[in-house]
Amino acid sequence: RLVSDWSSDVCSSDLFCDVVETRSFTAAAKRHGVTQSAVTQVFRGLERRFKARFAVRKPKGFRLTPEGGLFYAICRKVLRLEAELFRRLQQTRDAAPGIIRLAACYTAGLHQLPPVLDRFRRDYPAIDVRDSYHQIGEVHELVLDHRADLGFLCYLRSRGGLTVDLLGRDRMMAILPPQHPLAGRRSVTARELEGEMFAGWDALHASPFLRGLPGRQRRLFKPRHKFDEVETVKGLVEGGDYIAILPESVVHAEVASQRLAAVPFTDASCTEPLGVIYPKNKILTPAVKNFIQFLKQPEPVAN
Repeated sequence: RLVSDWSSDVCSSDLFCDVVETRSFTAAAKRHGVTQSAVTQVFRGLERRFKARFAVRKPKGFRLTPEGGLFYAICRKVLRLEAELFRRLQQTRDAAPGIIRLAACYTAGLHQLPPVLDRFRRDYPAIDVRDSYHQIGEVHELVLDHRADLGFLCYLRSRGGLTVDLLGRDRMMAILPPQHPLAGRRSVTARELEGEMFAGWDALHASPFLRGLPGRQRRLFKPRHKFDEVETVKGLVEGGDYIAILPESVVHAEVASQRLAAVPFTDASCTEPLGVIYPKNKILTPAVKNFIQFLKQPEPVAN
């Protein structure tokens, strides 16, 4: 009964405020999907309940009485309290388990994420990070649909309903077979790669690096073959006939073992964003906040 009365009071307060703010019983009825008669009955019912007159009818609308003005102010407080109650309840529910559903794109997830997750799990053993790996577009959809609390990815897309939190930038590199004539260079320009056979990675179509090139230079990077997996691209370049353009972090192991060469571009602005995304109106749990802050910390230097 108490819950029923509370729900009814909040609903009546909401409807009363809409009548006052729209200055129209008809407009308030449309907003709530009810008839004007129903709105009038609620309004009159409140006046009977509190034994006060809240409004004086006029040819064009109405004006609030002093009692009506006071009642409106109290109703607004009730609605704010209800919103605060739901916010705190959600925060309590989400924070209690200490669970983070993390969706990562394959590239960032397989290369940048593992050492970070190892350190985070060591420092925060009570927080359960449940990571999964997907295509970049799928990560955005999972977060928008609230099937993931957080997305971790490169090639961030600005989409309605999402907050983008930039963590850093990854340098773009020309990826070459070790025997390539340019492999020993300290840097290259886009023009120096003209005539090469490119193996393309599908995610690069969203690359700010490519979009920032003049139209003619962008056409130089049209790939002979495109793949949705970066590992396939690296394997093709290792074969000796192709080159590619990839973020530096995804080729560390291959460069260290001299299976690939990575040469930066002369233009130091050739970088790609790396970051996290989450729904715009989502209240972040302490666990998620801790994880985002952890991602922003510089990687410890090995002794």
